[in-house]
Amino acid sequence: MSDFHPTRQTLIAKIRNQHDEGAWGDFVDFYRPYIYTVVTRMGLNHEVAEDTVQKVIMTLWKKLPDFEYMPDKCKFRTWMNNVTRKEVLNVFRTDGRYQRRIEKASTMEEWKPDDSMPDIYSIADSEWKLHVSKLAWEKVKSEFSGKAMECFTLFSQGKTVEEVCNELDLKVNSAYVLRSRVGDKLAKEIRRLDQELS
Repeated sequence: MSDFHPTRQTLIAKIRNQHDEGAWGDFVDFYRPYIYTVVTRMGLNHEVAEDTVQKVIMTLWKKLPDFEYMPDKCKFRTWMNNVTRKEVLNVFRTDGRYQRRIEKASTMEEWKPDDSMPDIYSIADSEWKLHVSKLAWEKVKSEFSGKAMECFTLFSQGKTVEEVCNELDLKVNSAYVLRSRVGDKLAKEIRRLDQELS
C-alpha cells in the first residue's frame, strides 16, 4: 500500500474520478481489509465474504460520482457502511441458511443520528477503530526507534515502570517520557486518520 494520507476532500475527489487507477488502487488497499472484517463479523464465511467485498467495492466505484460529501450530515464511512449492509442483506436473502438472520436484519432501519445503532453500525464502528489504530501504529513505528518503541510496547503489555526500567536500563523519568512521546504521537495519528478518512 502506498503512503495513503490524503485529506478528506482530496480522497473523495480522487476516487470520484473513475479513471484515476492509482487512487482506486489506494482506496482498495486501504478499505478492503476493513470491509472484509465487517462482513465476516456479520456472519459471512471467507469465500462469500470475498465475493461480497468485491460487490461492495464495485458498488462504491459505480455510485461514488453521485455521492455528495456533507460531513455534517453523513460521513463517507457511514455511506460505505450502508452500501456494505445492503450487500450483506442481499447475501442473506439469497441463501436459505440465513433466513433467521435476514428476518432480524430486515427489521433494522437506516441509521439516523437520533436512532440507536443497528448491529452493523456497532460492528463497523468497533472495526473502524481497530483498523485506524493499526494503520496509525504502523506509521508511528517508523518514526521512533530503539528504546522508545520498546518502552511503549512493554508498558502496553502491562509491565510496571520498575520492570520496564530494569529491562531497558532506564531511569523512571526517562521511561515515562519515552512512553508519553510514543503515546502522544499515536493518539494524534489515530485522530488524524479518523478525521481524514472516515
